[in-house]
Amino acid sequence: MQKVISINLNGNAYQLDESGYEALREYLARAEAELEGNPDRTEIMADLEQAIADKCRKFLGPHKSVVLAGEVEEIVKEMGPIDAAAGDEAEESGGGTDKPPAGAARPPKRLYRILDGAMVAGVCNGLAAYLGIDAAFLRVGFVLAALLTKGAAIMAYVVMMFIIPEANTPERRAAAGEAPFNAKDVVDRA
Repeated sequence: MQKVISINLNGNAYQLDESGYEALREYLARAEAELEGNPDRTEIMADLEQAIADKCRKFLGPHKSVVLAGEVEEIVKEMGPIDAAAGDEAEESGGGTDKPPAGAARPPKRLYRILDGAMVAGVCNGLAAYLGIDAAFLRVGFVLAALLTKGAAIMAYVVMMFIIPEANTPERRAAAGEAPFNAKDVVDRA
C-alpha cells in the first residue's frame, strides 16, 4: 500500500506518492532558501510552482491520478538547480544567455500558435514569440498587409491557423519562447 499526499502547486491540485512529495518539498525548500534575499522571490516561487504543475500534468491521464516518485525526480531534474546568482548576473550584464544549465536540455526553438492573449487564433502571438518582438507590431503589420494586398494577407493568416500547431504543452510553450522551461529560465525571467 502506498501513501498518497494531495498538494497545491500555484492553485493546481495534484496527488503525489509520499517519497515524491518529499523530493518536491525538498526542491522547493532549497529554491526558497536560494532566493532568500531576492525581492522577486514570491513571483519566482509562483512561476516555479506553475512550471512544475505543467510538468506534472503530462504524467496524469484518465486512468492515472497520482504522480509517482520517479516522475517527480524526472521533473526536478528537468527543472535543474536554482541559482539565484545567475539571475542577478544576467541582470547586471544586460541579459542572460540562451544556454540551458548542464543536464537540462531545452527544446529547439519552433513556431507554434500561442492562444494566451490571442486576438483570433494565436498566429501573431506565436510569430512574435518566435521572432522575439512584440505581438502588437505584428498585428499592425498584418492589418497594413491586409489593406495593401486587398485581403490576401487574411488568406495567409487563415492558412497559418491550420498549418502552425498550437503550443499546448509546457515543452511546446518553452520551444515557442513563451514560457519558462526550467528553474534558470524562471529566475532569469523575473
